[in-house]
Order: sequence, then structure tokens, then C-alpha cells
Amino acid sequence: MATGSNYDSDVQMFVQRPREIDLAHLRFLRWLAVRGSLEHEPAGQPYGVYALTDVLSARTDAVRAGVAPARPTYSD
Repeated sequence: MATGSNYDSDVQMFVQRPREIDLAHLRFLRWLAVRGSLEHEPAGQPYGVYALTDVLSARTDAVRAGVAPARPTYSD
């Protein structure tokens, strides 16, 4: 097969190669979930590396704008 193929001979199947995380897409999905615009409520509070990045960027943007950063509120 061609070298650019998505076939992994170690597991003998086609696989999806890793790609970069789209933070804007993750923020948009969280925004939809918090507002109840998805099929179901959020399973819980955001956590992990990407949630921390989102909170830090929101606070940085607020500080740059001269606004006191608000704590995010999520429904349980």
C-alpha cells in the first residue's frame, strides 16, 4: 500500500491519525451544552488540560479589556 495510507499493519485495520485539537470547537460545544442547546445536559463540570486553557484565556481576555474576570457558572 502507499505510505500515506491510513492502514496500520500492526493492528491490521484502517485508523484515524491523531490531529490537533480545535479549541474554538471545544469552546463552542461547551457553550451549547451550558445553554441547553444539545440533546442532553453536560455530564459534569469541565476539567482537564483543555478546560483549564479555556478558563485561563477567558480571564486573560477579560483582564485585557479591563473587566474583572467572572467565575464560570455551570448547571449541575
